Amino acid sequence: MAGGLTYEPVSCGFSHIYPANCHTDRPRETKEFDEDNDLITALPFVVYATIQCGTVGHTRAEMESKVLRRLANGEQTSAEAGLADVLAADPTLVTLTPPGITLSDTVGELEQWLYGLQPADMNYGYVGCIHASPRIATYAAEEDLIVQDGALMRTRMGTVWSFGGGYPDDGSIYITGQPTVWRSSDVFLPDSIQTIDRDLNQYMLVAEREYVVAYDCLAAVATYNWGIPT
Repeated sequence: MAGGLTYEPVSCGFSHIYPANCHTDRPRETKEFDEDNDLITALPFVVYATIQCGTVGHTRAEMESKVLRRLANGEQTSAEAGLADVLAADPTLVTLTPPGITLSDTVGELEQWLYGLQPADMNYGYVGCIHASPRIATYAAEEDLIVQDGALMRTRMGTVWSFGGGYPDDGSIYITGQPTVWRSSDVFLPDSIQTIDRDLNQYMLVAEREYVVAYDCLAAVATYNWGIPT
């Protein structure tokens, strides 16, 4: 996975309407033929945690366990930040302007764009995902935009909410097709005997894991100006 991933998406594209002309003088329409899906290339990144600590009073096993817990604590947020970077750099990312200032206006604009034939002719046929900072969750709850579905939170439309500390806290809210996360099965933890600073008598521990993140087909962003009275 160190070189990233290139794959062919199977859930992109949408259908068209064609009239069933049986007994009519109406000219027969020509069916549209869409090109195949472009390959998606997803580049890898590394999520890591470190500890520097004096060797006196601490065992190797204790410090290795601590750096592994530190990695586990921050892994999800760092993976979200990696996805936010991918979204911001996507040349096909569409910027939308909500019709009003409420969060309902913003979410409605995002979902209309992803699922509707108007105004963008996108019509994603699967369940999308909205990516937003934790702050947005409070406003979404106030506007009754969260429906609990087991461990998932959804909009009234059924789109999955992904509230995460790795997403920007500037009011940017993203919507995408279904996201996918690949990660290395094992955490790489170099032998602390090899990384110890013997001059300063310091443990220098690093725990890291490789990630690749991607999403289906489409992505758009809209800004919710939180804090402005409605």
